[in-house]
Amino acid sequence: MRIVLTCLGLLLSVVSAQADKVVASGKPLMLYEAYSTNPDCSSAGGVVLRVAQSPEHGRVSIRQTGVFPKFPEANPRSACNRRRVPGVQATYTSQRGYLGTDYVVLEALFPAGRGVRIRFPIRVM
Repeated sequence: MRIVLTCLGLLLSVVSAQADKVVASGKPLMLYEAYSTNPDCSSAGGVVLRVAQSPEHGRVSIRQTGVFPKFPEANPRSACNRRRVPGVQATYTSQRGYLGTDYVVLEALFPAGRGVRIRFPIRVM
């Protein structure tokens, strides 16, 4: 029974560690990139990215920039993976010297009407 509980505890700690983003204090961490791309790699419209819940111990910056998409090989847009396409990027930076956990929630609204809400637990070391 003790072995089973130990194994369960280890599995839960591994899952928890994989869910968190980890960053050194005061250093930038890319949280999220979003894009809406046509098969010819042109923009299918701008993605609106906003902070739904700000971090308590840092800041999030959002900027329009070129990003490398990550389409699966079976997707006709996978040829775009080798070049930058218009997109938006969110970056987190903790307060200098802060050590501990932080939390950010982003919302992305895509041109076709789909929206997503993404939660980011962050460990600052």
